[in-house]
Amino acid sequence: MQLSIGKLTLLLVILFVGVTAATTGVGLYLVHDVHDTIERRYATEAHAAVTNAALAVRNQVKFYQEIAQQTSAAPDVSDLLEFGDGAEVSAWSQRLRQLLPGTLGAALASPAGAVHGDPLMQRIGPSCESDMRHVVTGEPIDYPPLHTDVPGLEHFDVITRVRSPNGDAAGVVFISFHLDVIEKVLRGSLGTDDTFELLDRSGNVHLSTASGKNPGDTRRFAAEIPGTSWQLVLYRSPPASTPITSTLLGIDALILLAVGILALYLGRRMLSAFRTDIRRVHGGLKSLLDGSYRPSTELTELRETGELLQQMDSLALRLRDIEPNPRRRSLSDPLTGVYNRHYFDLMIAHLHEQSHHRPPAIVVVIDVDELKRINTEHDHFFGDRVLQFTAQFLLARIRNTDIVARVVGDQFAVILDHREYGTLDQWLKVTAQSYDDAVASHDEFHNARCHLSMGATDIDAALHAAPQDVLHAADQAIDAARLHPSEHSRYCIWSTGTASPLAGAPAVRPAVR
Repeated sequence: MQLSIGKLTLLLVILFVGVTAATTGVGLYLVHDVHDTIERRYATEAHAAVTNAALAVRNQVKFYQEIAQQTSAAPDVSDLLEFGDGAEVSAWSQRLRQLLPGTLGAALASPAGAVHGDPLMQRIGPSCESDMRHVVTGEPIDYPPLHTDVPGLEHFDVITRVRSPNGDAAGVVFISFHLDVIEKVLRGSLGTDDTFELLDRSGNVHLSTASGKNPGDTRRFAAEIPGTSWQLVLYRSPPASTPITSTLLGIDALILLAVGILALYLGRRMLSAFRTDIRRVHGGLKSLLDGSYRPSTELTELRETGELLQQMDSLALRLRDIEPNPRRRSLSDPLTGVYNRHYFDLMIAHLHEQSHHRPPAIVVVIDVDELKRINTEHDHFFGDRVLQFTAQFLLARIRNTDIVARVVGDQFAVILDHREYGTLDQWLKVTAQSYDDAVASHDEFHNARCHLSMGATDIDAALHAAPQDVLHAADQAIDAARLHPSEHSRYCIWSTGTASPLAGAPAVRPAVR
């Protein structure tokens, strides 16, 4: 029974996809959907929590600002600023602190920002005095100001201007409030394991509801507090992962292990069969070259290598029809040692036919420019050495599956098999530049001024009706490359109907140093 790489691969793919899809497809979809739903709900709730808490803080601050506004509008405040002495202002400050819960300090200041009475008696620190001066002078300030530099006296300030009955600036009302009032608001919005932080515009933390223990893995959500320069940050633990994920991963691991064991067994058997068949193919190729090839009726281990041997049988019959005694007809060029035109034509015809069933190969026709001038300026032996040098250079640029042939005179051809068409431009570019560099650094040829003109196209029956059309297209590409005179090697890739590269590239791409 013949094995088939294609069928074995298809069997493994069907087995893997079918079993895995049956056990995990729906499960993964459900897990993904549930996970997305949980994540969306988690993010929505977290954003809502931090936004609502920010609004609650804003309402609390607004409440104190409105009290300060009402206080500044009271007639006795204007009178105190204009006629009161230090003792009266201190008494007013003490009464206000007793009336307003959470008040730390209260004071009245002149239009220039100078505090009436003793600042310390009214619990006004230097930073608070600086805030009042900034407000009355119109200097920019983060509002409401936050001060947490003195432990136990953390507070924020509310400053309101006072107008006299005739509308003139009479001074300012200053009231500071403990940050405890903000913390109480935030703790009322806390969820389990949540932590709030109050930040100023610079990102400095002035208040945190953390209990001191490590919160672990948390995610951060932030919201600006309207009407202030503050930012509120919520740290919340991520949602718990669903246990179905680990269960599905365990099942998948077992399935992959079983499929892997089966694949290893089939792979080892296939490798053994492949080695046996490749030895037959190698022997067939050797006998094909020396003319002793005889078709075999023995089945191969792999179907694909059997098809390859059938193609070799067909090629051997064509060689026999062309030349009754293949041994008497050389397949190599005597000057350069590469394949000759006869072998090249056979391969072009074979690959043109095979393009109906497999990805097409690529042919690159290469002219050694100015060879006639080189022969005239030096001699024909020098020109022969240039051709030999070029042949060896091209052999070094190909893989084992590729072919170099001398087509005629100063023209070579390279057949690139199993090469992605998208890599052709890079191969041509490197070949052109490397050839120019090799000539320039050669002890004998550096003054010869020889370079290459290359034209490339697919050996594709869908593009070219006959093998001769393939060579004609490559010659067209060479002519297009020569439309742009250059002192360097150059190339062009033929596309449908025109000698220009595919994908909108410029018509000729000379190698650039």
